[in-house]
Amino acid sequence: MPFSCLLGLIIGLALSGPGLNSSDQHRTRLTAGNRLSSTLKFNSTDILIDTVSVRAFAGAVDRTGTIYAVLATPEPLVKVYRSIDTGLNWENLLNIPIRSPARQIELLTPDNDSGYIYIFILDSTSAGDLYLLRLTTKTGIWQMLPVALGPDTIDRFTVTADRSPRYYLYCLYVNQHQTGANGKFTRSLDCGLTWEPAQDFYNCLDPCLFFGSGSVLHCVWRFGLNGREIHYARNRHFGLPGRWDRLQVLSNTAEKCFDPQVAQADTSPPWRAPVWVAWTIAHRDTELLDIAICYSTDGGNSFTQPATFGEPFIDEWWPGLTTSSWSAYLVYNAGARGVNDPTVVYYQYSRFYAPGLWSSPIKINDPRVNATVYAARPRILPNGALFSYYGNQFARGLFFRRLTPAPNNNLITAVPKSTGSTPAILDITGRKISLNRTRLRPGVYFVLTENRIQKQLILK
Repeated sequence: MPFSCLLGLIIGLALSGPGLNSSDQHRTRLTAGNRLSSTLKFNSTDILIDTVSVRAFAGAVDRTGTIYAVLATPEPLVKVYRSIDTGLNWENLLNIPIRSPARQIELLTPDNDSGYIYIFILDSTSAGDLYLLRLTTKTGIWQMLPVALGPDTIDRFTVTADRSPRYYLYCLYVNQHQTGANGKFTRSLDCGLTWEPAQDFYNCLDPCLFFGSGSVLHCVWRFGLNGREIHYARNRHFGLPGRWDRLQVLSNTAEKCFDPQVAQADTSPPWRAPVWVAWTIAHRDTELLDIAICYSTDGGNSFTQPATFGEPFIDEWWPGLTTSSWSAYLVYNAGARGVNDPTVVYYQYSRFYAPGLWSSPIKINDPRVNATVYAARPRILPNGALFSYYGNQFARGLFFRRLTPAPNNNLITAVPKSTGSTPAILDITGRKISLNRTRLRPGVYFVLTENRIQKQLILK
């Protein structure tokens, strides 16, 4: 292919702008022709963390690279684990009895020096009470703090924290047995000790919060009135009351949808960092499930039309979405949910400079994974994935798979040294980049040697 044609194709893929809010009438399906070549792989062994029956689990990585995992058992008991060697070995830090079995558990490890990790627990008392277990990892001292107690039902909740040195904690919890303003949003400004009076939120089911770049808080949910729309809103003022932007409808069809996830790349400025949203679709209200995804290239002002992942006749469900500085990472279940059906976990990633392109799916697990316990669904981390095996009543055990770079002869991640003739480095627009620069910005470049492109250069 001539260089001008190749460059035109690359520019077209990279610079295509966001679309309008979609009615999903023209949803596309991602195929091998518009996927990234995978440069990552998972190690070949499921690393055992615990063998107990699992009602719920969660995981997170702190700024030092330490991985934390928490799980809730039927007993009821919360177990806290830590790995300081990228997931190869796990240490059981604490086993903490709780009042009643946990229905959902979430974990936060803010990027700061406070020394706290935050374990949010929705137990079964009083139709759902929400507590915060605040743990000081250096001393092992922990406190159980109330977040939302009382007679009102709590069915689902979501939490996040901002990236400031004096960070806030954010929580949205919902009563999914009623319509109207069934969501309540609250913040803690003092590391979880106290929480602001709850703000009434939209009519929402399956909410998901994510704190992106700068001061921007993202939220996505499915519309509580019909369960067939995916809604999105953001707050650009650290969750300040009354400062939520207009609601956007990302998907509006006759198909049921559930479990939406949102994440933004940790790049700056926040109005240019891409935002991804993923959710599950039940086509024509049948058992045929797909993962849909859309993205924004302007910080959430507008989104593309959704594209569908996976195979046409295989179920995909329970997306888990997170980001690092330059990438988005996605895991989801694939297969079927019957007692004797196969179920696996697939992993894909997308780069910030091409948010509409995703890698080919990579299978993570060996034995069959949990297919029915939502609170024990797969969780994605920037350096691996957590999952449980299939069980009859509860999920079985907790396991980790490490993510490692895969060799690729057509990919280089540093500026090549000169070997006789000096290669030219071209950016995505075809402009020549000086090799005398001490550092190139992360992105996609091309190495031009003897008037032809020999290698693709990716700086992360």
